[in-house]
Amino acid sequence: MARWPRQTASLALVLCLVASACGCAPAATQVVALDTYDMATVNQFLQSAAPAAHGLAQVVVKDGDIIEQTGYGRFGPGTVVDIGSSSRWLAAAAMMTLVDQGLLHLDDPVSVYLPEFTGPKAAITIRQLWSYSSGLPATDPSLTDRAITLEECVKRIAAAPLVDEPGAVVNEGFASIQVGARVCEVISGMTWQEFFRTHLAEPLGMGSTSFNLMGFNRNPSVAGGARSTAEDYARFLTMLLQDGVWLGKRILSAEAVAELERDQAPDAGIASTPYTTAATLLPSTSGARPGLGMWREQTDSHTGALLIAACPGTYGFTPWIDTTLHLAGVLSMKNDLGRQAYTIMRVRQLVPEAIAAGRRFKDVPATFWAFAAVADLSARGLVNGEADGLFHPDQPLTRAEFAALVCTSLGVQPRAPLSDLFKDVPAGHWAAGSIAAAVHAGWLSGYPGGSFRPDDPVSMAQALAAIARSQAWHDTSVTPYADVSSSSWFAPAVAACFARGIIRSPDPGIETNGRLNPEASCTRAQACVLLSRLLSLAH
Repeated sequence: MARWPRQTASLALVLCLVASACGCAPAATQVVALDTYDMATVNQFLQSAAPAAHGLAQVVVKDGDIIEQTGYGRFGPGTVVDIGSSSRWLAAAAMMTLVDQGLLHLDDPVSVYLPEFTGPKAAITIRQLWSYSSGLPATDPSLTDRAITLEECVKRIAAAPLVDEPGAVVNEGFASIQVGARVCEVISGMTWQEFFRTHLAEPLGMGSTSFNLMGFNRNPSVAGGARSTAEDYARFLTMLLQDGVWLGKRILSAEAVAELERDQAPDAGIASTPYTTAATLLPSTSGARPGLGMWREQTDSHTGALLIAACPGTYGFTPWIDTTLHLAGVLSMKNDLGRQAYTIMRVRQLVPEAIAAGRRFKDVPATFWAFAAVADLSARGLVNGEADGLFHPDQPLTRAEFAALVCTSLGVQPRAPLSDLFKDVPAGHWAAGSIAAAVHAGWLSGYPGGSFRPDDPVSMAQALAAIARSQAWHDTSVTPYADVSSSSWFAPAVAACFARGIIRSPDPGIETNGRLNPEASCTRAQACVLLSRLLSLAH
């Protein structure tokens, strides 16, 4: 099975979120093992569902890595299938490449490009076309006419009367997207298939994806006529989750991605969505709102930020993204609609549950003393492993790695690094921003002579001191550790952390026979335990 290479930071412990926040440049290309998460429960369900289906395939991507690729029956991740309404998400993204180039504006009236739209229809905007709020009929007989071109099809749609005032009602259908695609043809001078291939499919390496369905070459059904694979579509979703970047190449601007995912018709009523007929099976999506060519399934109730987006297709092809988990999933299947809907719902429940259980590392079995803490930080998206599926729990953590990890754990943004902050931390150092933030906050400090020693191991005393300082903890009580003198510089931090359960006695893996060994190196596993306990205090 194909696996995608991805660029990773030199820090294996800290997830790519930290690397990007620090502004560090990727250092290497690696392939991440497919077994980094335990997907057994998901696969057991898929195996049970497969006999009733003609075929079933799934691709799941987390943080840019393929963590699940399965196929049952006649389907596999690379099987080309009709994707139905999932076509729209792809089409809208292709359209946004014109917006990025300044050749198209979402609030332009359609009549600027298509003069056949006259009267009340002349005011329909590009935004309304792609958010199903144009007021045009949901469908038209011309959509299935193979003898005509897309241009002729759109002219017939333009001649049809409006069913709603533009912008007033969201009415999911095919006609509006067809008109939006024709605008792309006019601007680009290409056929829709040529335009889509040039602007999206080829840059993403989606060689099995096209709008050439059932001979509709001249009049493709843009809203429902694409063919693709689970693997191809997962590339597209991964690009969206990476703010428009695929394998280091920008496909869409971050602004274009955000626009795709924004509520495009906040004041419009909802007449129909893909979910209105399946509300009993998918209750969490009954309030879906339109983005551009896709649906905002779940949003944050306080901020309105997008949590889950999807674009389900009629034929059982269902792509979705989870912005909280930085997860993309594609389920491809063929079954009767009732079983299909239940399978989709169940898979979309099980996959996040498997992710929430944390990464599975070959050298951190369930019997390992720090397993729970490593799994906790993994589930929070704070730690990662190596390409070989190893975590190296007993490896010392460097001072630079600790600075990056603690800043990310506590939600502290890196500061613009100063070139003269430390002589051994140049502005281009991958962790310079996190080191600057930790030092500015008073959590960490340098050494006499102006050095930070970023590659030296962080000691247990330094780690505990940083934790205590980050919480403004002060405690002078006596600790039970025989090797922590009350006169030691780190004694107040040790006492404060002990009083709050960050360290304990006995504490297997942290202390040995009543000795904390404060000057010894803090390992990756130990750091996970300390930070997991700290984060648990907030809940």
